[in-house]
Amino acid sequence: MSKKQRRFCHLCGKELQGNYLLYDNGLVVCERCQNTLPHCSRCGIPSRQLTATRGELICPACRQKLPLCACCHEPILSRYFIIEDSPSPYCEECTQTRPHCDICRIPFLDSQGKVFRGRDGPIYRCASCLSSAVTTQAEAERLYRDTQLLLVRVLALEVVVLPKLHLVERVRLIELHQQAGSLSDSDASPGPEQQHLLGYFKRINDDWDIYIEHLLPKTLFQAVAAHELAHAWQSTHAPEGQAHKIVEGFAEWVAYRVLLALGQQREAARLTRRNDLYGEGLQYFIRLEREHGRTGVLQRATRA
Repeated sequence: MSKKQRRFCHLCGKELQGNYLLYDNGLVVCERCQNTLPHCSRCGIPSRQLTATRGELICPACRQKLPLCACCHEPILSRYFIIEDSPSPYCEECTQTRPHCDICRIPFLDSQGKVFRGRDGPIYRCASCLSSAVTTQAEAERLYRDTQLLLVRVLALEVVVLPKLHLVERVRLIELHQQAGSLSDSDASPGPEQQHLLGYFKRINDDWDIYIEHLLPKTLFQAVAAHELAHAWQSTHAPEGQAHKIVEGFAEWVAYRVLLALGQQREAARLTRRNDLYGEGLQYFIRLEREHGRTGVLQRATRA
């Protein structure tokens, strides 16, 4: 007769005597370890390597399967949030308690961004948005003129008078939009897909001014500048009383084309996914360009 095979508990290493448990993953556990060791709150298997995670004890195997919060880098045990078009998950705690970047809206820890003191409250920037932010008036002026030249070179749009550039805080832009009747919600928090709210063109007689939010990432700054310069061009080439969809749709199309010229396909595509009046206007001009070329776009932008 063959000798009976001896079996040992995988947790304590002792030879099995009497009852024992065999788990689906092949783990063999003696009755004593089963009754005395803590169990993983996810899979229910006893373990000597459990770690406390958000009030629960998790085994290494289950911990490895859990998604990690992109903010606190802790495993997410329940629901999580995907913000804008970022593929990274964010836990409920970070989403509800951490400061959010005013640009991309992701939550961040103190080490992952910076909080600036603004006129009417704090200004939040995550490290990613801050890394490419336009921080000085000189840099803003250079990018502003570069964008103006792109409009001429790529789209043959020449602004008669280059408006004076002002870098302002978001609260000032909200005030300007409210005064113009284009924004009624004082708590609005525009993000990169709403770049028309990050800038404002104002013309009173011979005074031409463009206001752009301070500390925007470089690419977003140029998209906003293009949108507002398009409005400046419209002020001398388009008739009064145009439909809002035509006015804003054309400005979005100009920003869209500038982003493509800069090689920023992802940011350009983001504009096309909007389902409001600005997105609808942009899609209208994209179709018009496809059917009649850029000449057709400019002709439509200059008629009632």
